[in-house]
Amino acid sequence: MNRCGVISRLFLSSFVLSPTPAIAAQYVCTVNSVLGLTDSGQYATHEWENFYLERQFVVDRDQGKVISTTALKARLKNFDANNSPKVLSHGDKNHPFKSISIFENTGEFAVLQINENFAGDAKPFYYQTYIGMLLAGTCIGDDRHD
Repeated sequence: MNRCGVISRLFLSSFVLSPTPAIAAQYVCTVNSVLGLTDSGQYATHEWENFYLERQFVVDRDQGKVISTTALKARLKNFDANNSPKVLSHGDKNHPFKSISIFENTGEFAVLQINENFAGDAKPFYYQTYIGMLLAGTCIGDDRHD
């Protein structure tokens, strides 16, 4: 492939993965735990663990959207044509990043918290997906503190 073709592919890839041009405005999150609520009211390993464990997803920090993933994307959605997440906190050195998505037409919701306020590069997260699966792990993002 010639140089122009490589540059075009890189540009297109970054555009498709990111609605904003700044890569630094994203988190890349790696799933370390996949849990579901049991009939007895306790969290246990979810039956779909193999589809999510050690997979990654990317969060647009400004909009709160999960914009790409190496896992089953349909189960990680937090927006659609009619609904978008609301960012409650963009996160800083004192507060976690928080977003919530409410799908009013179905009564479903998704909640994402990334503990931006924790020390170190890897920030712990939990993500309650709209299907009730609880994902936990770490995210790498920028050090921007607005």
